[in-house]
Amino acid sequence: MAITLDGIAKGYIVDMASSYLRGRGVSQIIVEAGGDLALQGMREDGQPWKVGITHPRAFTGYYDVIQSSNACMATSGDYENAFTPDYKYNHIIDPGTGFSPQELCSATVIARDTLLADALATAAMVMGVDETLKLLESLDGAEALLIGKDLKSYTTSGYRALSEHLST
Repeated sequence: MAITLDGIAKGYIVDMASSYLRGRGVSQIIVEAGGDLALQGMREDGQPWKVGITHPRAFTGYYDVIQSSNACMATSGDYENAFTPDYKYNHIIDPGTGFSPQELCSATVIARDTLLADALATAAMVMGVDETLKLLESLDGAEALLIGKDLKSYTTSGYRALSEHLST
């Protein structure tokens, strides 16, 4: 086992790639790396981009779909690198306990940049629902969809405005 920068590396790479494209005058951008992505502009048909959020247990469909023309987001989940079939032990380790957290199975965070979204999504998995929602509600422009081990959803106050499935 090792401590790595995987919790922020993909977000950083996505930010650098989207910055490069913007610097070259590209206005319609979608850059994705392993679930972390940056969106800018509209699709060719003039509609906002649609992004599916993987269902953490039903790998054939989406738990939710969001629409946006300008967003940076990242998802972290216990299903990405599980060491056991029940997901109890996975690649996310709570430094306070030395074990994988047991409250959430997925955390998707939308933030001002993908690096921040990536770091917050990983931290959310360790922090749990209450601490994460409190933190994200205090950050301007940060939104989240947290999915508990029981597959119940928890969202920040502004998330549902982006959501196609959880809007009601």
